[in-house]
Amino acid sequence: TKGSGKTSTARILCKAVNCHKFKVLGDLCGECEGCLNALNEAVEIDAASNRGVDDVEGLIEQLKYLPKLVDVKFIIIDEAHQLTVTALNALLKIVEEPPHHIRFIFCTTRELPSAASVERNGTLTDKAFMTLSSRCQIFRFTKIVDEGILDKLKFICNRESINVNEETLLSIVGRSSGSLRDAENLLDSVFSFGGEDAISILYSDSSLLTAQLFKSCCLGSIGESLSLVSQIWNLGGTTNELAEDLLNYILDVFQTRSGLTVYRPSAIVEIIKEISENVEQNRLNSIAVAFGDLQRSNKESILAMELAVCWSMAGQVARPLVKEDLRLPLSSKTDIEELPDATIW
Repeated sequence: TKGSGKTSTARILCKAVNCHKFKVLGDLCGECEGCLNALNEAVEIDAASNRGVDDVEGLIEQLKYLPKLVDVKFIIIDEAHQLTVTALNALLKIVEEPPHHIRFIFCTTRELPSAASVERNGTLTDKAFMTLSSRCQIFRFTKIVDEGILDKLKFICNRESINVNEETLLSIVGRSSGSLRDAENLLDSVFSFGGEDAISILYSDSSLLTAQLFKSCCLGSIGESLSLVSQIWNLGGTTNELAEDLLNYILDVFQTRSGLTVYRPSAIVEIIKEISENVEQNRLNSIAVAFGDLQRSNKESILAMELAVCWSMAGQVARPLVKEDLRLPLSSKTDIEELPDATIW
């Protein structure tokens, strides 16, 4: 997961291992030679731009020399899944039997596949990466909860004397998708503009119109909905963004009904509250199915958007006619009427 603290944790671990007082204090002292020089001796590599076997061989050549200022030298490789097959294979031996003064940390946003799936469908890179990961101790970083991100943003604002209102902070949390780094970058963007019109910085015009479209779909106003789709398309909105936003709004409705906090601007929160109080479950189900199909279709056209809107208002959601339906005997009108509700798309 991006922005969850993988590289930051690697740097903290680098300092902790080299801290002379860590065993006594149970924390970093921040004053000893180990704490002050650990990151100076560490090697950080971005595998996205240094991914070849030549880069790895040059790194291995450096590891022959003992560090001057600390006991343990850390090699932090970010985006490790982007290393080439030959680079991964070149690392295998030294990772399996590293020198006593060397520690490797591999950071990746890629979810490790199961060994069975790699054996069946994995590429050479997948197999090499799986082999390398089998030599490592694996720690999985999850997305940071919204409450934690909100508390951190408030802490930053108080510490740096940044005047940002609660609505803006809630909106930043909603746009960060569990990434603290993204949330901090958005806060920096808002602060750079003096905090004025923060919502327009955090939300594009098409995203704000999507909330209105969601309300129109829930109320069954097809004319207004198609007009909003046209505006969203002209502003550069995509089918994937539209579908994802609407599905997230449906989730917000369920969260509101459950008494949970919705991290959105107040205007969108009001729409969500209105829908949660007045719109029945079947309507939300119809919208979810229609726009879920739109997202899976990967069709980038305004026609696909408009059809999804029409299907979401068609009452009971139709499903494709499956092969099992065709095998049923059709001896009379009664038999046809008793068939499961189905429509050919």
